[in-house]
Amino acid sequence: MARIIASVFATSREQVRRMASKAAMAGADWLELRLDRWTAAQDLAGAIASCRLPVLVACRTPEAGGSFRGTLGERRELLNHALEAGAVGIDLEGDEAWSPPSGRTRLKLRIRSFHSFTGVPKELAAIRDALHAQPGTVAKIVVTAHDIADAAPVFELLANTDQRSMPTIAFAMGRTSGPLRVLSAVLGSPYVYGCIEPGEETAAGQLPVAMLAGLYRVQSLGPQTALFGLLGNPALQSLGPWLHNRAFRRLAIDAVYLPFETSRPEAVLAMLPKRLLRGLSVTAPWKGTMASVCHRLGDDAVATGVVNTVIAEAHGLLAGHNTDVAGVRAALAGAGVRAGPGRAVVLGTGGAARAGAIALQQLGFQVAMLGRSLDGVREFGRVHGVQLGSLSERVLTELAPEVLVQATPVGSLDREPGERLLPGYRPPAGTVVLDMVYQPRWTRLLLDAAAAGCRVVPGVEMFLGQAQAQVRWFTGTELPIAVLRTLLAGTAAGAGDPPMLPS
Repeated sequence: MARIIASVFATSREQVRRMASKAAMAGADWLELRLDRWTAAQDLAGAIASCRLPVLVACRTPEAGGSFRGTLGERRELLNHALEAGAVGIDLEGDEAWSPPSGRTRLKLRIRSFHSFTGVPKELAAIRDALHAQPGTVAKIVVTAHDIADAAPVFELLANTDQRSMPTIAFAMGRTSGPLRVLSAVLGSPYVYGCIEPGEETAAGQLPVAMLAGLYRVQSLGPQTALFGLLGNPALQSLGPWLHNRAFRRLAIDAVYLPFETSRPEAVLAMLPKRLLRGLSVTAPWKGTMASVCHRLGDDAVATGVVNTVIAEAHGLLAGHNTDVAGVRAALAGAGVRAGPGRAVVLGTGGAARAGAIALQQLGFQVAMLGRSLDGVREFGRVHGVQLGSLSERVLTELAPEVLVQATPVGSLDREPGERLLPGYRPPAGTVVLDMVYQPRWTRLLLDAAAAGCRVVPGVEMFLGQAQAQVRWFTGTELPIAVLRTLLAGTAAGAGDPPMLPS
């Protein structure tokens, strides 16, 4: 089982004491003090003595990805001083000939590191073997992944390493690589590095210790842990990890769910360990791509032509499903929408929009889809009898729908605040307006609709509806929507009432 190392740039005795306390409370097992920025005037012995956790020390030069600019002798003197003051672990570069004098310290952990800041080098196994040339060493291999698919050789290395005889930490750095650190723990990496607080990372991709220990439970993951995840671009802001990991804990299932943000979904699928992979969620823009790699599709996936759920079945077969359809129906039912007849309009033509159109047809509505470009959805419209039209205020006003479903990314957290898809359009009072965007919970469209006297349905209601079906596919267990809602407590989407509407 992996241990968590909380890493921090040490700058003062008080800062170290404060960070050590936070790390311990968050669930860390070790505290790594990066001494790159330490000054000789500071009380290092007092700082280490104040720590409630065993201390690992490292001091990296700019060439090794750090910021220490003193002499070689000064660096070694600093590390020796830290060990004499009570540090019980040290991390040195693999090509560094020096090691601490024996007999003067209480070392429990000796790490030899290799870092690549440009990519993933070949012959990772040879690098691992070279790092283990000194007895009693834990090897650490850190590469840079520009896309998480680049990290495939790292997981091949872990899969082929005997951790009992050659303990090896291996992971990737990069903006989207945080979940790969968790995956490395599943595959046997004995330590996982995290930051103490967001914004205080010592390397790109570090996740907060509290998230590693709490949400992802890295200290209890092991070779039998079932693997689930999300394929998307973007994916890191998804609520999926918060809901599914908490659901696994509630159901006492040894499983972990990770967000995989990638531009190469098929490559990521290929690198995930098949013996552990049980299922994947899929979000934009990969719903159609993943439908094409599935060996069979459920009815709603066939109807929409896209999947948002992939189940790994026996013999490596993949089954694709679309629970977004059920999510739309559940969200509208929760808002009191009954079966048609009537007219409904879906804004957008992507995978989510198709799910919305099928769900509305299942409820008996006559459906129109409006988009900037209709070429990719013409066959869908023809097969299912869905009217197609240009995305304009005029067309939407003429259609006068009873139910309006917004199925584009407009209004999402990563977009311009207050952005409106159709700035001049205001739905008439009484219209039911569902915005599939769920972060933020209260989008500009929903605020405008509420002010106009509409019945508004936040996207989180659709998210919960589709998640209920997804949890059933993943675990074989039905969890009530009310239970799933409690799992989102503490997230932005868990907030209830909308902000005060403008007068």
